[in-house]
Amino acid sequence: MAIQSVKSSLEYAQELQVSMQNNPLKQDNTSKEDRESSIKDAASKVDAKSLMMSYTMQFQLNISVTSQTNFGAQSGLFGSGSSALNDPLRLGNILSNLDLSSIGYTGKPLTELTQQEAADLISEDGFFGIAKTSERIADFVIAGAGDDIEKLKAGREGILRGYEQAQKAWGGDLPDISEETLQKALEKVDKRLAELGGNVLEQNA
Repeated sequence: MAIQSVKSSLEYAQELQVSMQNNPLKQDNTSKEDRESSIKDAASKVDAKSLMMSYTMQFQLNISVTSQTNFGAQSGLFGSGSSALNDPLRLGNILSNLDLSSIGYTGKPLTELTQQEAADLISEDGFFGIAKTSERIADFVIAGAGDDIEKLKAGREGILRGYEQAQKAWGGDLPDISEETLQKALEKVDKRLAELGGNVLEQNA
């Protein structure tokens, strides 16, 4: 029922947007009164709470995808700890399907890196090292949530879901580097939650 409610609110919001785009002062076959009535009718059907919930859910989904991409790339470069690494075809397929440009990576395709180039990327100062990856994930959550505690909580959950999805894609536990990255990203989000008065203990339960 909750999903239906969210869907309906989104549909009403889209109707409202269409109605608003039709300038009430514009001359066409529809009267100004009818256009204004259409706007009021669409606006009255928008459930603000459900609409906000749908935006939060979409935010969480975006975080989950971003998190999965970061952890997936990091795991592939580290080169141990999952069944996919024993299957070159599957390994190449996973790496080539990651949308790395969405997280700001503009280097060589991961499947074309030398061992040294891969090692450099996951080094302490590397793009996929613990510090930069955890910061990138946490900052994405914090920037997107702003001062909204519920969005921060949803973003935190999105990080965890992305990590779990990366594990499923790789067919096993992710390497220690990814576990450490996860913990550092969560620590930064938890710090922001605490600053805003959110219950960090509740999130760790």
